Amino acid sequence: MESVVDIVVISYNTKNLLLACLQQLALYTDEPHRVIVVDNASRDGTPETLQKTIEEYQWSHVQIIANLHNVGYAKACNQGIKAGTSPYILLLNSDVLVTPGWLTPLIDCMKEDSKIAVVGPKMIDEKGRITGAGIVGTYEKHVPRGYLEVDAPGKYEEEEDCFSVCGAAYLILRANLPVLGLFDEHYFFYFEETDYSLQARTKGFRIVYCPKSKIYHLQGKSSQDHGQLRRYFEESESYFRRKWMPVFEHNKGMNDL
Repeated sequence: MESVVDIVVISYNTKNLLLACLQQLALYTDEPHRVIVVDNASRDGTPETLQKTIEEYQWSHVQIIANLHNVGYAKACNQGIKAGTSPYILLLNSDVLVTPGWLTPLIDCMKEDSKIAVVGPKMIDEKGRITGAGIVGTYEKHVPRGYLEVDAPGKYEEEEDCFSVCGAAYLILRANLPVLGLFDEHYFFYFEETDYSLQARTKGFRIVYCPKSKIYHLQGKSSQDHGQLRRYFEESESYFRRKWMPVFEHNKGMNDL
């Protein structure tokens, strides 16, 4: 059966988490799909172990792109996107564990309106705290809603438009690539999904949070070098501001998109 969605998983030194992620995808993804793992030169034996696992489980739907050096998150996403052909593209972190029926609500949500360019699920961590319930705010100040609040019935359970959604599970449409392009590879890590969401919004598209899909995101597992992560964040934030500030200064009303 022809694949409906390309699930692009970016991997960096998370071998065990990646294998658990792939196992859950195999168990709980109902739609015909392909998995494209882009490994950013992991030093923990990820490509070799993954190849053995693919052969052991006969995962013909899984392929590996093994980079010789760490090219960054945005470029790795673009590699995975270009390697696929399916109409839907789901960008996924390797530290994500999906749940039964997780993908169907996201695709159904995107089908609701041709102007929906991005859909993201509700995400919680292993302690039951919210790690993804939509990004809210404006260009100047946007924050992850409900971040690290304890999840509970009725909390952020309405589908709604947001400024962006978390890039750890980020559904886009291949048909929109000629209009929206790929991820901006100036971002090595952080802000790449915010940039893409903003690009979509400036062209009249919607970004939608879909809590009917709920998955686990075990954050911060690919690097424990918090100083380096902070530098990546600051560099990406600085580039984001330089890129988008002239646009918003020229179009003052755009901050209310």
